[in-house]
Amino acid sequence: MSTTDNASQTLFRMVSLRNPQLTETKPNNLSFIQRPKVAKGIFDEVIMNCPPNTSKIKAIEDFIEKREFKFTLFNSEKEFEDENYKYLLSIGRKITKREEITDQDWERTNYYYTQMMDSNKGLTREAISTLTRLWDNLIYQIITQKNFYVKEAICDILKAIHTGYAQNIEVNEEFIKINGEDPVKNSLNGKIVIPKELFLNEETAKETNGGTNDPRLSRVDQAQLRLNAQNNLTIQTAIHKKEELKKLDLELKSIQQDYFKEREEAYKKSYNNYAEQNKLKFQEQSLVSFEINKLIEAKASDEELQPLYDKLKKIEIIPHEFEYKKEIDLIVFNSKLSSESFDTLIGSFTNSEPSVFLNQKTVLKPENVLSREIQLAENIYQLDDSLKTIEDILVKIQDKIVNIEQIILDNTPLVQEQYINLEGATIPLRNSNKSMPLAYSATVGLGDSGSFVSFLFDTDEFDSIIVKAKIIADTDLGHFEEIYTNIQGKEQKMVFPPILVRKFRSIANFRVELIFSDSKEYYAQIDKLTSDDEKVGMLTPLYKESISSKRNNFGIKRVGIADYLKVVQSVHAYVPGLVSNIENVMASELRHKSSVARDYAEITDTTSKYQESEKLSDTSKTSRADMQTEIAKEIKKEQNITSNTRFSYNSGAYNFEMTGGYANNSAQQDSVRQAVMKSQEITEKAMEKVVSRVSEERVQKIIKEYTETNVHEFDNRGKVTETNNPEMAKPKHISGIYRWIDIKYKNQIYNYGKRTMFEFMVPEPARLHRLAFMVSKGQILTTPVDPRSARGELKMESGKEATRKLLEYWAKIYKVELTPLKESDVQHYPFVESFYNEGNCPVVQRNVKINDGYVAKSVKIDFSYWRKGSGSSSRINLDFSNGINKEFWFEEISGTITIDNLHLSDTFSLKNSGYNLGQIEYNMYFNLKINPNKLEAWQTENFNAIIKAYEEAYKKFQEEQIKLDEEQKKKEKEAKEKMSNFYRFMEQDVLKHNCIAYLLQDYLDTLGVPFTTGDRMENFQVLLDKDLDKYTALAKFMEQAFEWQIMDYTFYPYYWGKREQWQEMYVSNSVDPLFRSFLQAGLARIIVTVKPGFEDAVQFFMTTGKIWNGGEVPVIGDPLYMSIVDEMRAPVGKPQGKYWITKLPTTLTILQDKSTGLAVEQPLPIFPETDPANCENPSELESKSSFVSRDISLAIKIGKESTLPKN
Repeated sequence: MSTTDNASQTLFRMVSLRNPQLTETKPNNLSFIQRPKVAKGIFDEVIMNCPPNTSKIKAIEDFIEKREFKFTLFNSEKEFEDENYKYLLSIGRKITKREEITDQDWERTNYYYTQMMDSNKGLTREAISTLTRLWDNLIYQIITQKNFYVKEAICDILKAIHTGYAQNIEVNEEFIKINGEDPVKNSLNGKIVIPKELFLNEETAKETNGGTNDPRLSRVDQAQLRLNAQNNLTIQTAIHKKEELKKLDLELKSIQQDYFKEREEAYKKSYNNYAEQNKLKFQEQSLVSFEINKLIEAKASDEELQPLYDKLKKIEIIPHEFEYKKEIDLIVFNSKLSSESFDTLIGSFTNSEPSVFLNQKTVLKPENVLSREIQLAENIYQLDDSLKTIEDILVKIQDKIVNIEQIILDNTPLVQEQYINLEGATIPLRNSNKSMPLAYSATVGLGDSGSFVSFLFDTDEFDSIIVKAKIIADTDLGHFEEIYTNIQGKEQKMVFPPILVRKFRSIANFRVELIFSDSKEYYAQIDKLTSDDEKVGMLTPLYKESISSKRNNFGIKRVGIADYLKVVQSVHAYVPGLVSNIENVMASELRHKSSVARDYAEITDTTSKYQESEKLSDTSKTSRADMQTEIAKEIKKEQNITSNTRFSYNSGAYNFEMTGGYANNSAQQDSVRQAVMKSQEITEKAMEKVVSRVSEERVQKIIKEYTETNVHEFDNRGKVTETNNPEMAKPKHISGIYRWIDIKYKNQIYNYGKRTMFEFMVPEPARLHRLAFMVSKGQILTTPVDPRSARGELKMESGKEATRKLLEYWAKIYKVELTPLKESDVQHYPFVESFYNEGNCPVVQRNVKINDGYVAKSVKIDFSYWRKGSGSSSRINLDFSNGINKEFWFEEISGTITIDNLHLSDTFSLKNSGYNLGQIEYNMYFNLKINPNKLEAWQTENFNAIIKAYEEAYKKFQEEQIKLDEEQKKKEKEAKEKMSNFYRFMEQDVLKHNCIAYLLQDYLDTLGVPFTTGDRMENFQVLLDKDLDKYTALAKFMEQAFEWQIMDYTFYPYYWGKREQWQEMYVSNSVDPLFRSFLQAGLARIIVTVKPGFEDAVQFFMTTGKIWNGGEVPVIGDPLYMSIVDEMRAPVGKPQGKYWITKLPTTLTILQDKSTGLAVEQPLPIFPETDPANCENPSELESKSSFVSRDISLAIKIGKESTLPKN
């Protein structure tokens, strides 16, 4: 049996992150082909004359567009086939294809470069011209990418010239150190380096006050903004008018009360004067009337009564006449109403237009204001003729408010929260309306009291806050500044209250300065804001910023090299372990022993395992405890530990890149040492685990059942026959010692691959995911809206604040039937009064009851009567209990009278009297208005009914939610593993989207370009143009250049995200723990490696923003990246660092000294190491075996039977 085969196995793999070794980038480094300093061309002149803060690449592109290159430009590959370039091109192609370079080729390149040098070993003028033309053409092709073959030909020629340069350079110790022992052959691996001064811009700062130019809005966006502005203007104008009317209503009611009080006092004063003037006549009339009544009671004849009637007729009393100033008087209103309310009155109840009547409330001259009309300039505005009293105006105001409320309700969308159930977790959805962050609109609104500015803009947040807003305006009425604070945005809209109310007819200059809650400042500047146009645009940042002309790869960091390492383990030696058993046989002893080993298997419903063992054996059992499984388990545990370790370890390396990309050889050695230490720690843990497993296996119950019977017989009675010495021939005590056998393993780290890495720091990585669910079409639950917490004008906090329109609106939503209610009514009260008196009639009092819950505002009285006497006129006196006393004289026997401002409710007393009345019939029609208490009770009753319906709807919503949750959880249980994979794909897609957005920088204008049209099968088509090729090339590059499928990401908690999003992120939940971390992450760190072969193309894209079109990619002269290029070309598969030894126990036992039966060269194999100095712990190495082969065994004694009992 051969013991020289040493099988190895890979224990585990890992990734070590580090910075690259800084490569020497001087011209004598033959690993790079650099342009000679003397070969500067036309593009260097372009860069020297480049305006500040301008991209160098853009400057070169602009120069190429304006200039013809026919005199220096290579137009085709055939131009290189002349005697100057023919051989160089052929040799360069061999170098590119890695073909063998012949001696003749070396001689030709050496000769060519020798001809390019002058006597001082510098370049000749002709050589400088040749190289300048080659490099200019190469830069031209790199920028334009017009001719792939010309570019490749130039690269091949430069490679051939480079080999000639390598053969003519002075060789010294430093040169050998940089290029190795064979520098000429090293030149074959040279990479072309483009001068960084032509491509890389330095960071230059410039103070700006206003940021960059506003991004242009498309026509569609502008149309949408104008539509939103008009809708907002409609709502805002209605709300503004409503507030104006409410204020006017309140002030008019105060004027009305003052008017009633003053009129009543004036009436009493006038009537008292009238009574005093006719006091004697009233007395005389009373005496005559008394005598007439006395005769009537005595049943006197007509002849007796006639003289008294004639005397009564001769007493002429002039009826009391009272005239008071009219209730509606614009002169009074002008003096008592506020300026806003007076303007609202004129704008709402005259034939004026708000655009003409604007801010006219001043101290007007009397000739300009009459009772019912007002003159402004050349225009005369009259009040509506139907308005006779203030009560008429108040009724009209309420009618207008009701109509305005309906307009508001019709134009205000109801915001309802929606939820989608995702695998048992309820995720809120947001409004999916398109938002254009920072896009504003400004319009002029016209209210009844004047004009105002309506201003709003879109935000990227659902609930943004403006900490402070300053309005600066120059209008035809002067310069104005207004300050607004703590304006709350709603549904990605920031709507300002009416601005500059009644402060302009026209605006020459309008400026808005904003400070957001995140301290960002923006402004909008608008000139000539008029009422016939909507101004739209983008807010501009208001801060000093640094403008860089270079490509800013914000959020992306090149973090260096990822070494893919693996630990390979092989057997080093078998060594003796501790004593496992000692078997003693005394001299002259015959002893036999029968041992029975029984192993039982027992299966129960629990997870506990039981073991019972009894074993006496001097034989070896070969059952190697394999360590692979335990290693895998430890690696799984170690992976959780090493991710942070290796990242924190590399923090120093990151600082190197940030501070200029410095690194030295210790970085790689430290990386190797860290990897070795880590691997040692892992394997030692695995060894400890195996030791513990071994001890468990010795006592545990094996899952099988068998019986093994071993018979051992020790016969130490006979003498030793191989000696003639009697003393030596006597039997002696014998002790057999059994030892455990341990194994020593050799562990070595190998590098099997390298990758360049990029780090992306993504704030709120799940934000895209949450935004995507705004438009989710899954099973959506809509939350019923509580009227008490609804937004804007839809809010109905209590029954007291509930208007009829609001109640009707919510009743329609929750299907509640409102109880019937008349807010106004007419109550008919007829009665007949009989006086039969030619003089003053006695006072008759009666009680009148007004319908419950109503107030009589006025009364219309239809009457008819006949006179008792022969007089030509009669008088009616009506005295109401609220102090209103009316007296009417009539010549006709019927008529209609109207009494306003009664304000009577419940039961009141009506006193009725008159003069010269026989019998009079009244038909009173009371105009009733609902009592505020009854209205409030009705509002509260229906409000409670609506709230009850809402609560029932919400309870039903919760039941549906619970039902859906249970269904989803059941589905999740059935497909738990599938959902885990689904979550991982979702995470990776969202993170990948973020990374690509970082790479593109302006991805909003790059991704999502439409290349198809049509919404039906018959009109669907693909748009085939040059843009499609550019777009697909970008897609292929982004998808193929990076190893997206193995990207590594770490989620940082919610508090690294935006403060306003903390609550939303914190309450985000998922049945999958890792996905929950994704949803709650405030920041994500993503490491993506570049696919092998794409390193140069990715670096070219990161520098220029251009996608390489194929072929060899030149290297931009960045020292750090040149170091990466140099290191990526290093071979892989070599040992990394020193190997180390680990020792593990086995279940094998061996008898000391004479206990081997296998015919081998060595009792147990050993594999000595030839290079002990390369071991971390050389003292643990074994150089020779501890086992010796012995040809000794127990002899069979012929003729002696065993003493064992026979079966």
